[in-house]
Amino acid sequence: MHNLIELERVILSSIIFEMSVEKEEQIQRLQAKDFFSIGHQNIFIAIKYFIDHDRAFEEHLLSKYLIKHKTFDEKLMLDILTATPLSNITHYVDQIINERKKRDLELLANKIKIMLTEQDDANNIIEFTENFLLSLDGIEQIDEPITMLEAIAEFDNTKEPPKIETGLPTLDNALHGGIELHQLVHIGGESGAGKTMLTLQILNNVAGYFGSLFLSFEMPRWKMAKRMKKFEKKANGFHNYFITDSGRDISEVKRTIKKWVAKHNIRFVVIDSEMKITHRSFRGDNEPNKIGEIQAELAQLCQELGIVIFLITQLSKSDIRNKTMSGLGSVKSDYEADMKLLILKDDKVENKRYVEIKKNRQDIKEYKTEFYIDTSKLIFTDSPVPVTVYEYVEDTKNKVEVPVL
Repeated sequence: MHNLIELERVILSSIIFEMSVEKEEQIQRLQAKDFFSIGHQNIFIAIKYFIDHDRAFEEHLLSKYLIKHKTFDEKLMLDILTATPLSNITHYVDQIINERKKRDLELLANKIKIMLTEQDDANNIIEFTENFLLSLDGIEQIDEPITMLEAIAEFDNTKEPPKIETGLPTLDNALHGGIELHQLVHIGGESGAGKTMLTLQILNNVAGYFGSLFLSFEMPRWKMAKRMKKFEKKANGFHNYFITDSGRDISEVKRTIKKWVAKHNIRFVVIDSEMKITHRSFRGDNEPNKIGEIQAELAQLCQELGIVIFLITQLSKSDIRNKTMSGLGSVKSDYEADMKLLILKDDKVENKRYVEIKKNRQDIKEYKTEFYIDTSKLIFTDSPVPVTVYEYVEDTKNKVEVPVL
C-alpha cells in the first residue's frame, strides 16, 4: 500500500509542476476514486475543477481551493510537492486504475456473498454483477446545476444528437426529421393492422445507419430470418441488425440491451411484444401494475443509455372499439411512454392505414398520417397500391392466399 501512495504522489506532483497535452489526456482517464488516499482524491478534485473551467492553477491556488472546501492538509500537500515529478505518467496512471479495479472487484465479491446469504433472486444478482462490471471503466459524471441562461448557451454551442429517421417520409416529416433519442415509443393497433410489418420496416431502415436490436418474442429467430431473407439483397444494414428470441424476463431484457449497447453502440431497439415480457421479481398481483413496472424500467433504460425503444403493445377491447390507445397497463404505464403510434384500418379501403401520433413529448403536437400497405412487398407506402392476391389451383378448386399483415 505504501508503494501505491507513492505512485499517487508522483502523479499529482507531475501534474502540478508541469502540465502538458499528454498529461491532460491522462487526467481525463482518471476519476477521484482511482486514488486510494482521501487526501489525494481531494487534491485531484481541485485540479479537475481548474482544468474543467479552463483556468491555470498553481500550488497556492490549489491550497486556496482546498481551504475553501475545508479539505486542505498541509503535510499531505508538502509530501506531494517534494515527490519527484515525471514527464510521462501513463504507466503510473495505468497502475493506480488497475489497483482501483481490484478494490472494486473485492467489493463486488463481498456484495455477491451478502446477496447469496440473503437468498436474493439469481437474476437480480446477475444483473447487479453485470451492471457493476460495465461501470468499472465508466467515468462518473454528475453535472452541477447551472442557470437556464447557461443551459441555453450550452445548447446553442452543442451539436444536437441525430434523430432516428423511420425511412417513411410522411412520418418523418410529421416528426420534424425523426424520433429523438432517449424515448420509449409504444406502437399499437388491432390484429391485422400491420404493427409488426411497420415496425420491421422501420427497423430495416434504421439498421442502415444505426446499430439496431430486435427482441423477437412473438416469433422464433429462424422464422424471422425466413421472413427477412427476401429483403437481403436490398438491405444495407443487416450486418448492423441484431436479433434474439430468448431472455424474456425484464431483468434479462435489460441485461441484453445494456450489453449490446456497450458492444455494438446500439441506438434503436424493437421489442415484440410487451405482453411476452415477464417480471419474476414483481411482488404484486395486479397485471396492469406489472406492465407499468416493466415499462417504467424500459423508460429508465432509454434515458440512461440514450436509445429509442419501440415497444409493440396490446390494445384493450375498448381501445379497438373507440380507436384509442390507452393500452392494458396502469396509469403509470400510460405515463411512461414518450410517444404513442396508433395504427388504424380504413373502413372502406382494405389496405389503407392511418398512423396517428397520439402522444408526443418530443414537440407536444399530435398528427395523423396516411399510408397504404403494399401486400406484394409487405411494406407501408405513401402512395395507393392495389391489393395483391395470390391464386393457385389444388384439386380443381380455386383457393386464394392473402399475405399475412
